[in-house]
Formats: sequence, structure tokens, C-alpha cells
Amino acid sequence: AGEGPPRARLYAPLPLRGPGAPFLPGVPLTARVEGTERYTAGSKVRTNTVYSLRLTHGEFTWTMKKKFKHFQELHRDLMRHKILMTFLPLSRFALQSPPAGGASLELPSLPHGSGDEGARRPSSKQKQLESYLNALLEINLYRDYHAMTEFLDVSQLSFIPDLGPKGLEGMILKRSGGHRIPGLNCTGRHQFCYRWSKRWLVVKDSFLLYLKPESGAISFVLLFDPGFSIQVGQKPTETKYGVQVNNTCRSGCQGASSPLHGRALEGSGGRTSALLSRLPGR
Repeated sequence: AGEGPPRARLYAPLPLRGPGAPFLPGVPLTARVEGTERYTAGSKVRTNTVYSLRLTHGEFTWTMKKKFKHFQELHRDLMRHKILMTFLPLSRFALQSPPAGGASLELPSLPHGSGDEGARRPSSKQKQLESYLNALLEINLYRDYHAMTEFLDVSQLSFIPDLGPKGLEGMILKRSGGHRIPGLNCTGRHQFCYRWSKRWLVVKDSFLLYLKPESGAISFVLLFDPGFSIQVGQKPTETKYGVQVNNTCRSGCQGASSPLHGRALEGSGGRTSALLSRLPGR
């Protein structure tokens, strides 16, 4: 495997949507769609299909779950990115120049949306999405774009070997200290009673932290000490799809964007709690 980004990346952070790719130079990044899950969210009758993805980048491997709409949103973002690049002089020159290795800069075609045919042949849809994603990952123009790095749940801290394996990452809403907004008369439990800000969550083996998206600076660190615990749901967190994490010294509440996102956060915390329960003295 290649060398990871220098530790200086911790002390000279970059905006999440700024220039510079977080990937290891010269190391291929590949994706595999390993399977699908079907579930009904809440009281909705419509069944959703979730694709289980496994990504490999050198010595780093991680898994994700994505709906087809996430692929559609990514494709639209990359299409807008390519169109915008054609209007910038230097970018237009790069698009017209033949890329190294003879690869094409043409945006791969996204498979058709899920329907009756996709439901009857899910394995075929999996292979199509896998081929589509791997084709994108071979083109730096698309792989290094911020819409792709957010889709892949990667950041500047993902591939630093000294920080441990690649863990759960993604954009969340962070409740600022649980303080209510002065002057606002809140009755009941409601997210508007609190200050919320976007943060990029990074979960590692022994800690979790938040990055400020606009600067990449670390704004919150919580160690997985023997007092670590996690609570999920509206009742303990006063937030729909909320997740409350605590340790001996600190606590933080974050809002997941969907039940799927909330289950991912809960699963990551559950695995950490299971590991901690086996430590001496627990």
C-alpha cells in the first residue's frame, strides 16, 4: 500500500469541498456491490431497495449502504460539474486533452431506475451499478470531485494509517451543546428549539470527531473510554432519528438524515460498545 497523507494534514486542514483529493496517490480505488436489502420505512407501503457496497483503497476497506436515489443525485452532480468545466478555459483544455492511459473522460451512463424489471433481476442491477461506479473511480475528474468524496464517505482523515482503519463517516447535524435558543418559547420536543450546525462525522477505533465542512478544522473529539455509551431515537435525544453519544467527560447529540443513516450510526456505536465491554474492569 502507498504512504498515507502526512500527519501535517491534521494541523493544516482543508475545506471538505476545497481543492485536493483525500485519496492515496497512485493507489487504485475499487467498489463492489455485495448485495441488496429491502425494507419499508416507517408507515410507508412502498418498499425501498438498499445496496450494500464495499470499497477498497490500498490497505483500507469500508462498507456503505446506498439507495438508488443516491446514485441518481451523484450522477446529476457530476453532470453539472462536467458542464461547468466546459465553460472554464483551463478546465476546457483539460477536458479536450487526452488523459493518461487512454481513458475516456466521458461520463458513464447511469443504469435505469428501479422498476419491475429491476425487482425481478436484482443481481443484474447490482452488476450495472458496480460497473458504473468503478468506471467513475477510474477518472480523476469525477473521483476527486467533492460530490464523489461525499458519496464515498471519505475525508482528509480517512486514509492516515496512524489513525487506524477507515471507519464510519458522513455529514450530520450537530446540536450545539444542547443549549436552547434564548428568547424562543419551546414547548415539547422540537429541533428548532436548539442550535444546529452541519458537521462531518469521523469514527475511528478509539474516538470520534467532527470536522467543520467549511474549513476542515476539528471542532469536537470524543474518546471511547470505559464510560462510552450511545442512545438512539426521539425519546432520549429529543430529535427524530437522533443519536446521543457520551463518555466519562463529554456528550454530543447529532441528527441523522434518515432511518437508514440513524441505523448506521447506531450500528457503529454498538460495535464500539461491544468492544469496550470486553476491556478489563468493565
